[in-house]
Amino acid sequence: MRNNICLVLLLLASRAALAASFDCTKAKTPQEQAICVSPELSAADDKMAAAYKAVLATATPKMAAEVRDGQRAWLRAIADHCVNPGWASSMALAECLLGYYQTRTQELRRLPAANRDAFVTRSIKLTWPDAPGESSDLEETPGFGTLIATWPQSTNDTAEWQAWSKAIEAATQRLIRPEGENSPSGEWLKKWAADGDFEVTATVGLVGEELVTASIGLEGMGHGAGHPSEEGVEFNWLLKQKRELRPEDVFRKNSDWEKTIEARCSKELQQPDANLYDDWEKALPKVVLDLLKWQLDGEGLTINFPEYTVSPRVSPVGPVMIPWTALRPFLQPSFAIPK
Repeated sequence: MRNNICLVLLLLASRAALAASFDCTKAKTPQEQAICVSPELSAADDKMAAAYKAVLATATPKMAAEVRDGQRAWLRAIADHCVNPGWASSMALAECLLGYYQTRTQELRRLPAANRDAFVTRSIKLTWPDAPGESSDLEETPGFGTLIATWPQSTNDTAEWQAWSKAIEAATQRLIRPEGENSPSGEWLKKWAADGDFEVTATVGLVGEELVTASIGLEGMGHGAGHPSEEGVEFNWLLKQKRELRPEDVFRKNSDWEKTIEARCSKELQQPDANLYDDWEKALPKVVLDLLKWQLDGEGLTINFPEYTVSPRVSPVGPVMIPWTALRPFLQPSFAIPK
C-alpha cells in the first residue's frame, strides 16, 4: 500500500514536471515545489509563462520594460502574501498561488499585440508600527501593520488614459485610507498600514472606447479584530469625459429606472433562506443609487450587496443582475451597452 502511494506521488510529480515552465528536478523554493506536485497549479504556471512570453515577443522596448517591472511586482506580491509567514500562512499554499497565477494570466492576455490600451501592474508594500496594545500573533511583520497594494496603469500616453491611470490609483487608495484623509501629492502614505494586515487589489474589467471598468477588493485582518475584513467596490470610468460614470449617463431622468431596479432586487433578495435585516427595504434605494456597487458588462447591470448593507456578514446575499433587455426602456439614447 505504501509503495502504491509513493508511486502515485511520483506520477503526479512527473506530470507536473512536464507541464511546469521550469525544471522541477531543480525546484527549491516553496512556490516551485508546490507547482511541481500540483497538476492544476503546474498547468496554471505553464499558461502564465506562455502569456508572458507572448507579450514580450510583440512588445515595444518601453512596453517590455513595463511588463518586466510588473512581473517582478507580481512575484513580490506572491512572496508577501502566499509564501512568507503571516496572517495568510494558514491558507493552502497551492490555493493561494493558483489565484495569483490565474489573475496574472488574465492581465497578460489583456495586453494586445499593438500595445494600445495595454496595462501594467504597479505594486507597493507599506509598514507602520503598531499602536500600543494592537499587536497580534498573526502579523505579517511582527510589531507592524502591513499594507500590500496592487493596481493597473495604462501604457497609453494619451491625456485620456493618463487621467484614467491617475484615477484608478486614487480609487485604490480610497478603499484603504482613513475616511476623509487624502494624499495631496497622490503618494501612498505609510500610516495607512497602521494596526492591521491588508491587501487591496484593483483589476481591469471591460475596456471600451467610452467605458472602462475595474473592480477593487480589500481583504485582511485588523490587529485585535474578531474576524477578517472584506470589501469590494466597482470603478466605472468614462474615458473621453475623464470622469467616473454617473447614473444620468446611463438612464433617462424621471424615467423611474430606480424603481424598476429596486423591484427586481427586492424579488431576488427575498429567498426562503435569506436572512435580511428588518429594515433592509429602507437601505435598498441607497444601494441601488451607489455606483460603487454597479458592475456593468455585456449582459446587464449587476448590483452588489456587500456585507452589512441589507444582511449580516454571516448571511451574504446577491449580487443581482438586471439584463439590459429589461432596462432598455430607461436607457439614455447616447448610452452604448458594453460589449
